[in-house]
Amino acid sequence: MCSVFICHNPQAAAADCPVAVHRRGDLSAAVSGFVGRHTELQQVETLLSAGEARLITLVGPGGIGKTTLAAEALLRFRIVSNRRVCWARLARLAPDADTDSVAEEVMRSVARGDVTGQPAWEGMVDALVGNDAMDTRQTVLVLDKCEHVLSGVAHLVAVLLSSVPGLTITATSREPIGWIDEHIVTVPPLPVDQAVDLFRQRAELIGRSIPDDHEQPTIAEQICRHVDNNPLFIRLAAARLRHQPPAIVLRELTGDVDDIRMHWSHGARAGVEDRHRSVHDAIAWSYLLCTEREQLLLDRISVFATASDTDGADIPSGGAEADAIRAVCADQSLPAGDIDRLLERLVERSLVSTHISSTTVRYFLLESVRVFARDRLRRRDDDLDETRLLARHRRYYRDKVVAGQEIWLGPEERIWFSWVNSAWENILIGIETSFDEPTEIVVGLETVAVLMAWLVPFFGVANRAATSLAERALRAIRHIDPASTRLRVDATALMAWNAIWQGEIADAAQLLDECVAHCVSDLELRRTWRDTPTADIGLPAAVEFSWGIELMCELHPAAADVLSRARRKFADAGDRAGEQRSELFEGLACAVTGDPERAVRTARRHLDRAIAAQACWSLDWAEVVWLYAICVHGEINEAMRAGQTALKQFFTKGDTFSALWFIPFNLIALGHTVTRQLASGDGDPAQLWQAATEIAHMCGMSAVLHRAHGIAPTKLNWFGQEFELAAAVATKVLGEDAFAAAMQRGEALRPEFDELRKFLLDAGAIYQSPSTVRRGGADPSRWHELSRAEREVAVLAAAGWANSAIAARRGSSIRTVDAQVAAVLRKLLIANRLDIIGHVPAELEDRIAVEAGQRPRRSRNRSTPNP
Repeated sequence: MCSVFICHNPQAAAADCPVAVHRRGDLSAAVSGFVGRHTELQQVETLLSAGEARLITLVGPGGIGKTTLAAEALLRFRIVSNRRVCWARLARLAPDADTDSVAEEVMRSVARGDVTGQPAWEGMVDALVGNDAMDTRQTVLVLDKCEHVLSGVAHLVAVLLSSVPGLTITATSREPIGWIDEHIVTVPPLPVDQAVDLFRQRAELIGRSIPDDHEQPTIAEQICRHVDNNPLFIRLAAARLRHQPPAIVLRELTGDVDDIRMHWSHGARAGVEDRHRSVHDAIAWSYLLCTEREQLLLDRISVFATASDTDGADIPSGGAEADAIRAVCADQSLPAGDIDRLLERLVERSLVSTHISSTTVRYFLLESVRVFARDRLRRRDDDLDETRLLARHRRYYRDKVVAGQEIWLGPEERIWFSWVNSAWENILIGIETSFDEPTEIVVGLETVAVLMAWLVPFFGVANRAATSLAERALRAIRHIDPASTRLRVDATALMAWNAIWQGEIADAAQLLDECVAHCVSDLELRRTWRDTPTADIGLPAAVEFSWGIELMCELHPAAADVLSRARRKFADAGDRAGEQRSELFEGLACAVTGDPERAVRTARRHLDRAIAAQACWSLDWAEVVWLYAICVHGEINEAMRAGQTALKQFFTKGDTFSALWFIPFNLIALGHTVTRQLASGDGDPAQLWQAATEIAHMCGMSAVLHRAHGIAPTKLNWFGQEFELAAAVATKVLGEDAFAAAMQRGEALRPEFDELRKFLLDAGAIYQSPSTVRRGGADPSRWHELSRAEREVAVLAAAGWANSAIAARRGSSIRTVDAQVAAVLRKLLIANRLDIIGHVPAELEDRIAVEAGQRPRRSRNRSTPNP
């Protein structure tokens, strides 16, 4: 028998080798217990059972549970294989101990009797080979906690594996051993449900059970996520419950300058090593093993946004590419050419985490490591201090965001949009930290202006966040930087544009008046500037553009001329993106204000440019405008056929936002079709009835569009007029009662069950009972990557609840719900709320139906946009 066996059960261990267990102190598995880890257990057991792996190293950050996982896996393996398992704990060795010192420690752990006077190598090999001819079992040697003696361990491993046939070594370490045929098993943070289970177990252990109400389990989950779902940190967080309730523990975990986890009192005084007695100690042990330049880079990386190892997303938000880290962190003491190598070493040491896709690597710090490193950064006395690093960070992301304007109407649009999604948290950090530095607010405002120009109107993304940040920046910069008038005016004009799409026409008009007040000195002209839209009074291009949109929504015949003027001004200023955006809406303005020939010409020109440029997202919008143009020109059948083809392409690409603009398009097309057929008297009654019914459905669906994206097409005069005309002709065919009933069915077409997509793709389908239509082919796999709180928010969002209503229901702030909805979209890899249902498990459909029926109705005219 070996001297030390792995033990999960204290009684079983005592019966097997009681003296060795108590003498060696190997009680970690018995004390800590074991939760989950099914995937990693299977991976280790498979490697052990196959018999071909000579060195298996469990690698992960401090406290992640490597020793406990090794103990559990080897206990199970020993039971089924009857192989001998010897355990050597190397924690007490001094850092950088040589191979002889490691060998002596291993010999003391595995020797079967008195080894006094026997050479360490001889005694160790004899113990592992065995001299009992009747005992033919092969041996598994566990080398626990190797990271501080890697050089000595690496040499010992090489010698042992060549000297002892059939020996398998299982090591636990914060970085790999480095042997040529090493099998590395990465030990990640616990999955969310297992982390919460562990937290609740530890809370019960100290007499502070977590009740099964609707709030406390959610708080427990949030605590676990803030401590990175790390088992050691979860145990330390649960220990805090002896002194305060979970809600206060959660408030201590801000992830920012006021986070106090590093100052938590030490946990257990017995049964744990010093390095595992606090969050600070666990991270500091790895930090002190780093070189000075590795430490410096780690500290500087802390200015980037954190991310999570359990997000499950291919492109997580948070962290940064190596290019960003070089741009922000490099200087003379840390040359850019050395940063890639240093990053790899920090990853090896389990201090920096990575998300690796087929084309990119993103580096990030888990929240606890970031808090530790950010504290170290503030204590440094370097030329490149925290303030300068944040300024570099801010400008890097500003420049990347602004550069995206130049690739609009080109093949790189999708790449830029994906980058914005992945960099979103860092972009927000750049904007928000600009408010802390008066001289930096301009940088933040430049960033948020581009977001308002592109993400909000074209993709329906984060409109509340972008508008709120813009308002804060404008308030701050107004009193600080008089030289930034043009930037302030442009940003205000973009806010007006976004307000128009949200149906806030009066707000948009007020914002445009503010712009003119900054640009026009003549008081009389300030008062009458709207009276002569054909005259150029010297307004900037951005103001002209938003004014043109306002006029278009009012069906003003000069709308296209103002947008054309904006296009020319953007072109003169070298703003290619603004020029293309103006041309797009110039075509739309021609269509809605009754100039079909010009509409077709302008829309065709823009579409041809998009096709030639191999554009992606902008091509979708160009097609939408082109279809409007040929529809009002009279080529309705061609427009509807082309529209169905484009619609399928939109949904295939996941561009639900653009696709949903086909609701007003279909309304216009069908309205004109029915009108013409009634006028000619040769329409087929059955086809007229079907077309009129579809119009009624889409009249109801427009309300769904508003709920889903925070846009209000029926408040725009140009659509409102078409809406009224189409509704009138449909009512003429159906009668008032049938039209009202069909419109109600349209309102019941719930996006949470994917019914809008199905309806739009099948123009001939008339749902008799929309609520019975069930989603099909959905992939709910990513749903389980959401936290419990995010799942609750996602259910309500899928049921059509506004963020403000969700916040009231859950007793949280709107900002919190905004962030949760944004996290849901990011983790599910979708662009908007309408796609959430594709990831909701089937068993929640009935609940969504109930929540949709209980959805609060808005009691005020001002819309509440959702991200």
